[in-house]
Amino acid sequence: MSQRTFRCGYATLIGQPNVGKSTLLNRLVGEKLAIVSPKPQTTRDQIRGIWTGADSQVIFLDTPGVHQARSPLNRAMVGQAIEALESVDVVILVIDGQEAAKWLERMGKRGSNQATGAELPTLAPPPMEPDELEIGDRLEGKGDDKKVSIDDRIAPGDRRVIRQILRYSHRYLIAINKIDRMAPRKILPIIAAYANAPQVGPIVPISARTGDGIQALREAIRPWLPERAAEFEADELTDRSLRFLSAELLREQVFLQTRDEVPYGVACEIELWEELPDLTHVKAIVHVEKQAQRGILVGKGGQTMKALASAAREGMEQLTGRKVFLEVHVRVEPQWSERMEMLKQFGYVL
Repeated sequence: MSQRTFRCGYATLIGQPNVGKSTLLNRLVGEKLAIVSPKPQTTRDQIRGIWTGADSQVIFLDTPGVHQARSPLNRAMVGQAIEALESVDVVILVIDGQEAAKWLERMGKRGSNQATGAELPTLAPPPMEPDELEIGDRLEGKGDDKKVSIDDRIAPGDRRVIRQILRYSHRYLIAINKIDRMAPRKILPIIAAYANAPQVGPIVPISARTGDGIQALREAIRPWLPERAAEFEADELTDRSLRFLSAELLREQVFLQTRDEVPYGVACEIELWEELPDLTHVKAIVHVEKQAQRGILVGKGGQTMKALASAAREGMEQLTGRKVFLEVHVRVEPQWSERMEMLKQFGYVL
């Protein structure tokens, strides 16, 4: 059997918040690069993960979820997602299979009631506020292209993301995530509905959590990549620095161990990274917007911060393969998420 030509290229993961893009990136690469939590909008930056196989290399770009963006920080997050649609070889739209199934069931009930003359159930329409397409247009200076007709069996949020994709690329496929939480009979109707999306490529059911369908997704991506040599060494997993990944591990613990508005008012940065003979000394700053947030993060007698730092340190030691001495300080930076100079300092705006 003849050996397949080597292919290498870029693939962007995009979708609504909380559909599992970061979990999927980690699964595709085989290592934890992107932080994950049950809360939406955990990811704020583009994160590149590199997977190298026998005949292909894929550089995956994980992106913040496409959502209604009101604050400067959220606009920057959406802007990063839009930027990742340009100059890539293929876009992977990740959808939540459970939510897609719920939408189809509601559409089915509406159709049944229309046939019998019964009262229609309330269907949540797409928001009337400026949607992600309009936000992307303002950020990128693109024209209006909202006349694209998309099957209404596709969930409204996914329709908006598809319109975003079509503004920048006609090379996309769909990954139906979370199939491990679904009855198999519900998957085929989703495939049938989303197969009507304009310009869509293959549709692959997957579970980022269990790994089901991941190899099939890699195989579906491969034909979209150009024939060229690998861009990175086979053992490289990301182009992000250890400092960046360590700051993200600390922010992940904030998301996991605090609630309400606290995680969304936090930015983490590494102020000192010092390689010593027997350990790595790391000094981190957790920026918050309010004194009350600082109090919650520190906790009574410093117990909350102690737990946060301990869990983050363990993650950093796994990441670096070395013992880590971690110092964490909490600093109040009023309204940092609305100040452009702070967004630039934290890397959310280039």
